[in-house]
This record gives sequence, C-alpha cells and structure tokens, in this order.
Amino acid sequence: MRSRHVLLTAAGLHMVTETALAPFYPELFRAAFGVHDLAATGWFVGLSRIAAILALPLWGLATRRWRMEHLVLCGQSVAVVLTGCLALAPSWAVFTAIGVALVAAKAVVLLAYPATARTHPNGLLSGVRQYVAVLQIAIVAASGLGALIVSAPDPTQALPLLAVVEGVLLVVCAVALRSRRATGEETTVKPADVVPLTARVVLPTAGLVLGFHLAGNVVRPYFTEYSSEAGFSEFAGALLFVVAHLAALVAVKQVRTRPPGLVVPFAVAAAGLVLQAVTADPLLLALGRAVFGAGLGLGQVALDVRVLTTTRGSEAVYGLIAAAQHTALLSAPLIATAGATWDLAVPLATGAGLFAVLAVTTALVPTTLFHPRSPEVSDVPVRTR
Repeated sequence: MRSRHVLLTAAGLHMVTETALAPFYPELFRAAFGVHDLAATGWFVGLSRIAAILALPLWGLATRRWRMEHLVLCGQSVAVVLTGCLALAPSWAVFTAIGVALVAAKAVVLLAYPATARTHPNGLLSGVRQYVAVLQIAIVAASGLGALIVSAPDPTQALPLLAVVEGVLLVVCAVALRSRRATGEETTVKPADVVPLTARVVLPTAGLVLGFHLAGNVVRPYFTEYSSEAGFSEFAGALLFVVAHLAALVAVKQVRTRPPGLVVPFAVAAAGLVLQAVTADPLLLALGRAVFGAGLGLGQVALDVRVLTTTRGSEAVYGLIAAAQHTALLSAPLIATAGATWDLAVPLATGAGLFAVLAVTTALVPTTLFHPRSPEVSDVPVRTR
C-alpha cells in the first residue's frame, strides 16, 4: 500500500512537470526568445508528441532486458539534467530540442499506470478513479507553477523550478520502486487473462482513445491566448484554465460504485466547449470551463476503465492503445494551430464538434463493441461509505 501511494505521487509529479508550461507556451516563447509566431507552439508540442510515440515502444522493449525500476530511475535521472538545461537554452530551437529529449526520457514513468490502477485493493474502478483524481490535482498545481514561471521578468531564470520538481520526482520514484521490490509487489498476468491481439478488440477502444484525447487537447495550447484576447489578464486566464480541472476533480470524486457511461460525459464536455467558444462574459466562460471539466473527468474515468478492461494485463495491447493516445496528442496542437491562426475560438469549436461526434457514435454503436464483457468491470469491488 505504501508503494501504491508513492507511485501515485510520482505520477502526479510527472504530470506537474509535463503540463506546467502547456497552456503558456506562446507567452513563454515571446518573453524568453522573442518568438511571436503561434506556429512555434504547434511545432514544439508536435515534436514532443512524436518523441513520446517513438520512445514508449522502445522503453517497452527495454523492459525485456532490464528491470522496470532501473529504467524508470535512468529515464528520470536524465530528465532532471535536461530540465536544468532548459534554463540555459539560448534560442527557441535549442529549447525545443531539449524539450523533445526530455519528453522521450520521461515517457518511461508512464509505464507504471496500468499496474497501479489494476492492483488497487478496492478494484479497478477505484484504481482508475484515484489515478485520474491525482492527475487532475497535478494539472491544477502545474498551471500555478507555469503561471509563476511565465510571469517572471525573465522566464528562463524561473525554469530551474521545474528541475527541482523533477529532482523530487526522482527521489519519489526511487522510494516507490525500492518499497515495491522489498514488499514483493509484482504485477503478474495469468495466461487466461490476456486478451487476444485482434482488431475487433483493439480498434474500437483505440478509436475512442484517439477521439477523446484529440478533443480534450485541441483546446489547450491557445486557451490563455483566447482569454487574453477577450480582455483577461494572464492570472485570470490561468484561473479559468484550472477551473475545468477543479470541476473534473469534483466530478471524479462522485464516482462510487459503477463506472460512468460514455455518452453523457462526451455530450457534457461538448456543451461546455460550445459555451466557451461563443461568450467572453467572465461568469459564462467560467461556467463553460466547469461544465467542460466535469465531462472531461467523467469521460476519462469511463474510458480508462474500458482501456484497462480491454487490455487485461497485456502490455502489447496496452501499447497499441497508448499509441492512439499519443497520436492524438501529436495531432491536437497541429489542428489547434491551424484553427488559432484564423480565430482563437476555432480550437474550442473543434473540440466541441469532436466530443459531439463521440457522444453520437457511442450512443448509436452497441456498447459491447467499445466495452467487451469482463468480470473486472461488471463486478468491481468498491467500498461505499
């Protein structure tokens, strides 16, 4: 149990450093390097996602030769060094090169998620719910850290704060993995639990993962730019950004005994994005963020339960579905950049349209296609208070 909490903390710290600057790249590039072209943000995030897509399978192959804890500690040690180097980058190009290498090094930490969620003592749903809640808290913390960095007179001088967090993450990972080995916690997969690697199993779930992460991330890169254009300060824009993740956290906490369906969360997220795209009123914009966040949080819980049910311990299947997620993370900033250069509200409208398509699709297509029958979900042991 102790190692579980430490691993969850490690996941949260990973998300802090991974997403701290995500909503602030345009401001950072302007302040630090004098780069005003919005396409710079799209290129940076796009190249980072390519690095993740290429690195994850390589880290997966490396687990066949080296122990997972050794790989995690190796990747995180490199991440500490690279994060420190970000503050020394003399240009946007060098900053991007270091950032891409950093994402590749940190990708190995993500491999802990399936085992952490699946081995929760109260069942898979509780594992997913706890993990999603930790990630939402981490995103809120990351937004505050990112706003602090960008608001500094010279943002590059504040970037070492990220290196400090990465150093803490290295220590946390070392403690978690040592505790896990000392207590004999190992994730084993029974042959009967492995889902055959077929298109019928993988493709529907991979398609949902692709659509969900594309819709949720296409709205991220330029939201603070959108709020600034509407007359909000950088601080107010940061607050509006985190409203969605606070709402997601509250929504996730309401999930108790059964995983939510997919249709309603997707429809709620779409409605929230539509409201954001059509209004600049502070209260309505905050309401739109809250509605969007509630749908996003519930949708992530529902989708993660389906992903882990489908994979049922098979790293090969999980790797393919994770590749769909990173493909979405690669495509989202490119789509957002194309829309934002025309109008900063376009990414919000695009995300709303994608969530609406997902809601209609999951409503019309038989549930069994996206959610293979499994005792892990139909009989999820959960404590109720």
